[in-house]
Amino acid sequence: RGITLIALVVTIVVLLIIAGTSISMLVGDNGIITKARMAALMTEFSTYKEEKELFDVNQGANNSNYSEESLNAGQTTLIYNTQQTSEGNIQTVIPSMEDKYAEKFEIIKGELLLWASTELEMEVATQLGIKLSPYIIIDGVLVSANENLDLQTTNGVVTLPERVTEIGAGAFSGVEGLKEIIIPSTVKVIHDNAFSFNAEIEKVTMQYGVEIIGNNVFSGCTSLREVIMPDSVISLGEEVFRNCSNLTTVQLSNNIEILEPLTFRGCTKLSTINIPQNLKSILNDVFNDCTSLDNIKIPAGVTNIDSTSFINCTSLYNLTIDSANQYYEIVDGIIYKKDMSSLIILATMSGEETVSIKEGIKVLGDGALSICTNMKTINLPSSLETISGNTFTGVSLLETINVSTSNQHFKAENGYLYSKDGKELIYVVPTKTSISINSDVETIKTGSIMNKNITELTIPNNVINMEIYIFSNVTNLRSIKIGSGVANLSPSFKGWGGMPSDVNITIDSSNLNYKTEDNLILTKDGKKVLTYISNNVQSQTIPEGVEILEYNSFEDFQASEIILSNTLKEIGNNCFNLCPNLTEILIPNSVETIASSAFINCANLESIKIDNTSGSIIGAPWSAPKGDRVISWLK
Repeated sequence: RGITLIALVVTIVVLLIIAGTSISMLVGDNGIITKARMAALMTEFSTYKEEKELFDVNQGANNSNYSEESLNAGQTTLIYNTQQTSEGNIQTVIPSMEDKYAEKFEIIKGELLLWASTELEMEVATQLGIKLSPYIIIDGVLVSANENLDLQTTNGVVTLPERVTEIGAGAFSGVEGLKEIIIPSTVKVIHDNAFSFNAEIEKVTMQYGVEIIGNNVFSGCTSLREVIMPDSVISLGEEVFRNCSNLTTVQLSNNIEILEPLTFRGCTKLSTINIPQNLKSILNDVFNDCTSLDNIKIPAGVTNIDSTSFINCTSLYNLTIDSANQYYEIVDGIIYKKDMSSLIILATMSGEETVSIKEGIKVLGDGALSICTNMKTINLPSSLETISGNTFTGVSLLETINVSTSNQHFKAENGYLYSKDGKELIYVVPTKTSISINSDVETIKTGSIMNKNITELTIPNNVINMEIYIFSNVTNLRSIKIGSGVANLSPSFKGWGGMPSDVNITIDSSNLNYKTEDNLILTKDGKKVLTYISNNVQSQTIPEGVEILEYNSFEDFQASEIILSNTLKEIGNNCFNLCPNLTEILIPNSVETIASSAFINCANLESIKIDNTSGSIIGAPWSAPKGDRVISWLK
């Protein structure tokens, strides 16, 4: 019995070995079934390749201008010569293609690409010379990666793959030679800076389907002339078209409800724009410096117009408001709130030398007087409760301010506007050639000093507070002496425009809160940097001992090199905003926090090297325009 049992076991083992060999011969890597599948797939894929090549031949024969590189086709679109056909898709180009493969193949830049899902598909494609897609798309997001820059054709056109549903932050920012963008209907979201700082972009085509356009998406695209936006767009971010200096016409989506801050700032050739009928709010600086804008009609549904919306819109003579609007009206060319409590802008006062604000007005917001370029005298009523230095932005000839003696909030003396108690300096007329701050002043307010003719300024010891952006247009200022009493000094007290690069700033040595050192203003203990002094340097080193770079501390800094200290722990918001010459920076491993907008508007920043492990500091790329492709983790 034992011998019989052993014989049975041996027989079973032999049969299993034979069976295993047979199965392997059928379904293994070199099995009969596997080879049959490969042969069938080879036939199918080679047919696709041949039909695509035949399409190119036929198109070339029928149209001498046909460009193979311009051919893009997916499940729902067919585009060539940068024009979308009314009907057609990849199966128009390749008629025999099965539906299941229409999901996996796509023609991009005239090349048949496979988004392979199995090793067999990859092997067959490789043998046939069909390229596997090199593009990095994660969960529908075309990320900022060098590989994705190859989507640009030799003549500067980018047509995005259909499987893209979101364009990642900075994906095509600062790309040389980019001239035209075609965004398919599959794209729903365009993230911040996606196409910013491309000086050669001339045309943008958005197909219906795009819903959200993030911040700064086309900012700095100085050759962009025309934008037509589909009504599918419901959200437009901040600074989307900032400094698009050749933009002349914009067709906005009618479903946008808010124009966010700085949307069109610096679009100096923009002359006409349709204001969406569903618009509810126009926020600060939307049309700032749009000097060619001459025609706007505010729809009935608008409930909020910020007074800075039209700063320096010096050609805006035809500004109207729908008569059905319940919040605003125009009287004699001046926009008021209907309750007459607030004046928004004096649209027809640009030629007047004397401007009188009528009684009843309580609020004069920032920029409200910006169009009054010839104003020499202003008379303010007793009812006025709110005004700031920025109310006078753009005014250069003003000599005299008169305030009603019965006004309970303000007083004027010899061209100086003060709070009633004299403790706040609100504004100094810009025609003064010297400024003397009196002994009652404790606070110098935002926008108070806009005098191009002053050469030096002394902040007396009685001043305690210096707010943000005190200075503007002080092009001849060479010396600022800060007294011993200043206890609250804003990091951005200088502002970022109109300050000479070689201004000398000193702080009284007896000041208990601040000091100057190594071209920097620091807290007295040396742990915080508030701002830089001279902008006329090529390199700046942050001293050892510094732990915090305050918000806006290096805004508009022109140096090409900034060397951070090994004691640094925190980098604040907008710290390096508008640093045009900064191309690379090394973040030491001592840094624990970088604010979300630390590198905003650094158009030429190519490399942020972090001396730490990936993800150790959250928030990358911290608004760097070129996105994640500039980030390198060194450990």
